[in-house]
Amino acid sequence: MDEGEAKWRAVRFAACSGLGFAIAQRMKLQSIGLGLLLVLSLSCKDDDEKKPRTREEFCVDWAEAACSDDTVSACQAADAESCRDTQEDACRKLVPEDFSDDMGQACIDAVKKAYEDADLTGDELKTVISLGDPCDKLIKGNKDEGEDCDANTDCDGPGGYVCIQHSDADTGTCQIPEVVGGGKDCSSEQKTCDEGFYCNGENCIESKDEGEDCTIQEQCGEAAFCNADKKCETKHKVSTACTSDLECDDGVCYEYEGEKTCTDRIVLGRREPLCEDLK
Repeated sequence: MDEGEAKWRAVRFAACSGLGFAIAQRMKLQSIGLGLLLVLSLSCKDDDEKKPRTREEFCVDWAEAACSDDTVSACQAADAESCRDTQEDACRKLVPEDFSDDMGQACIDAVKKAYEDADLTGDELKTVISLGDPCDKLIKGNKDEGEDCDANTDCDGPGGYVCIQHSDADTGTCQIPEVVGGGKDCSSEQKTCDEGFYCNGENCIESKDEGEDCTIQEQCGEAAFCNADKKCETKHKVSTACTSDLECDDGVCYEYEGEKTCTDRIVLGRREPLCEDLK
């Protein structure tokens, strides 16, 4: 290592260690100036900020985002710290141990938006109780590109992979989706059809009507779901009994006092089940 490189490394260490001029003077590097040390120090901070969070660190940030003043008040939490403690536990139960932080900040931002006014829409509910978009990108499944899958969580979500299944196949495969329009060729495994169409294995054709036979959800379009009898059924409206989110037209299948109904909005309050993890 030449003398110039040795000095540069000493300067970098001085800035990143926070010792600044104390080390610089000992190394006889006074000539580098305070300005350069400051620039280097900021660059070190940037490097630290880019480091992926651990699951524990992520859940601390999640809880901080969830426990807004309005949420603490609506749920009648003892205080913000109590809210954060219980919400951290809830986060650890929800987020898998092998999660990826690649899209973690987008999820944290969505959690903050959901809870900021203590009034959650259906989509916001899905985000915070079942890792709906964009928090579904936290999960990095163990299947590689082209391998068989049953759900998006089997694939590398942070990498942009989803489980794509055509109606002529028994399972899907992990792919980065390529969306094609109605009538277009979709025979390649990575191709998926635009809204209102599904792939029959060769081309994108119109979604089926209510009562028609189905094998996969995509065949029924956005307004219906493939039920247990393998028939397309129109999605249920708010306050209708349900068993899964897929059945609900606009929102989630939410359980309250032992009953599950399609719900598109929750206003937090002391008796609200969601508040049990927020106080």
